[in-house]
Amino acid sequence: MNDSSERAVPIDTSEGSVPTDCSNTERAVPIDSENSSSPEEIIILPEITTYINQPVAEQKIVLDAEEIEALHVESLPELLQQSGIQILSYGAYGLQQTPSIRGFTDETVRVVIDGVCVNNPQYGTFDFTTLNILQIEKIEIIKGGFTEGVSDEGAVGGAIYITSRKNSLGTSFYSDSALKSFFNLNVPVDTFSEKLGFSSQVKNTFFSGNFSGTYANNKYYYLNYAKKKTAQENSKVKDLNGNFNLTQYFSDGSFLALSDTVYGGYKECPGSKTTINYGIQQDFNNNFTLNFTNPAVHNNFKWENTLAWLNTNRMYNSDSESSCHKINNVKFSSCADFYNLKQVRELCGLTLEYTYLNSTDDGIHNQFSGTFKETTKIKFNKILSLSVPLAVKFSGSNFAFIPKAGIKADFSNLNFPLQITTDIYRMVQFPNMDDLYWQSSGYSGNPDLIPESGYGADLGFFFSNSIFPFSITFFTNYYKNKIQWTQNENGWMPQNIASAFYAGIDFNNTKKLMGDRLTLFSNGEYLYTRLLDKSNKYTYGNRIMWTPDFTGFFSVNYHFGSIDKNAGNVKIELNYMGKRYKSNMNGAFLPPYMLINLAADFPAGKYCIPYLRVDNLLNKSYESVDNYATPGTALAVGCKISL
Repeated sequence: MNDSSERAVPIDTSEGSVPTDCSNTERAVPIDSENSSSPEEIIILPEITTYINQPVAEQKIVLDAEEIEALHVESLPELLQQSGIQILSYGAYGLQQTPSIRGFTDETVRVVIDGVCVNNPQYGTFDFTTLNILQIEKIEIIKGGFTEGVSDEGAVGGAIYITSRKNSLGTSFYSDSALKSFFNLNVPVDTFSEKLGFSSQVKNTFFSGNFSGTYANNKYYYLNYAKKKTAQENSKVKDLNGNFNLTQYFSDGSFLALSDTVYGGYKECPGSKTTINYGIQQDFNNNFTLNFTNPAVHNNFKWENTLAWLNTNRMYNSDSESSCHKINNVKFSSCADFYNLKQVRELCGLTLEYTYLNSTDDGIHNQFSGTFKETTKIKFNKILSLSVPLAVKFSGSNFAFIPKAGIKADFSNLNFPLQITTDIYRMVQFPNMDDLYWQSSGYSGNPDLIPESGYGADLGFFFSNSIFPFSITFFTNYYKNKIQWTQNENGWMPQNIASAFYAGIDFNNTKKLMGDRLTLFSNGEYLYTRLLDKSNKYTYGNRIMWTPDFTGFFSVNYHFGSIDKNAGNVKIELNYMGKRYKSNMNGAFLPPYMLINLAADFPAGKYCIPYLRVDNLLNKSYESVDNYATPGTALAVGCKISL
């Protein structure tokens, strides 16, 4: 963490103990002074998973709370999009928005909050609307399937790791009030949102709460196929979110943390541009987490235990359909990080999960799943280190062994600013419960589905020189048994029939100038895909639908005043999305587009920061997903108060 919020309780930091940071961070491992050039030397292995502070060569985007606040976005999908991640958007705030990483989407992108994977077991994705931006302390976006963390396993396209805010010294209050307008339909204010947060400390006990509420009309104009200006109607969203955290530290540095998040939402789903019938979706979720962590068991290993109950309820009604879906998901994970083994570091983790599904379309089902994963890291010398993550995963009758291996060469110890990493990994994705059990008019699940699987490899270079630091990664994936819904004489049914080849290049750069007042950030990705299903001559050799050939993001942020005193920020963002085919037939495509956004804030006194944000400054007409309207220019003005 960048602040002292997780360092409230002193811990012995003599040789053999852990650092003072009690958060869910990766530990630097002390090396015995007899085998090192200096007593302070530590093992730094190829770390690709969650909560890593030191720079690594892997393609990773890390944003802390301060950087997130400076973006002035209202939802997590907006935050991801402003970080250069492709978002498959089916509308404005509150409607379905799914991140795509390296051409993979849905359940292949894992979302992990405080060590708990929150992907929905029924349909595989995570509803980002249910997460309050205010409660995020840090977010890390990892591309690819090489993950070393042992709290869970299953990333194929990538992983999004989120650390929530828990503790801060003393008592504080925070407010963020915002109004947004789409400049149309004679409505001066389209959206109102309010976010509140507070925290308090009594000796070694910390309590915090975050609340948010949004009322969004989501009414805006778009151009239809005849290039006529058309109004987007029936897309109103009203929701509330509450998050509570209680953390108790003990004299040995261990702590017990309780967290509960409640979300309720009412959403009008307008469907595609041509839909005349819209539905009403109502969500009510409650996620409870109990965590006990001892960061220094006998000064040999960190031990973390988490018990989580995720309760999800969704009701949908329209003129043609009425359904109800209830999920109770109980997870237990236990992870140990053995950091006092000199040249070797060992991580072990066990995750067990029980899911009860009661769905109008899926029926009633019980599912048991789990993962055992261990990661061995070996430092051979000052330059070379090896990481070998091995996992065993099961879900129902499906079982998989998932091996990985990575090597890192760090030449910075030789005063040459270069790190090189290479890794190879297996990818496995089990079918979700909709794929297995769905039953409705014309659609039927397939209980005989087998896991999707494949292999991937990365080669990354990180240049940490002060003049132009940047990283570049070459990657490739082969994926088979992809589940795809196909039509036959009995209707639509999912089958393990698709396979594809992926190859590409990731680029990332952050440069600070003028005494860190000016920050330049850029990232980009070129992606080459080919479908390899020879049974379909119409799609064989084609590109995968909705996957852009190139994505790029560039931002310039200027900070007024000195580094330790905020006198205001101005940020300009450019987001480019390349050509995407509308179907695997590759007959028509969505044209490329570039969005220009502007964000600015200027403190007014000691406690108040007014701000504004303009999205799609040039009022560009574009579509993220074929036939789903997106807004034009949107202006948000707000004020943040900290006491």
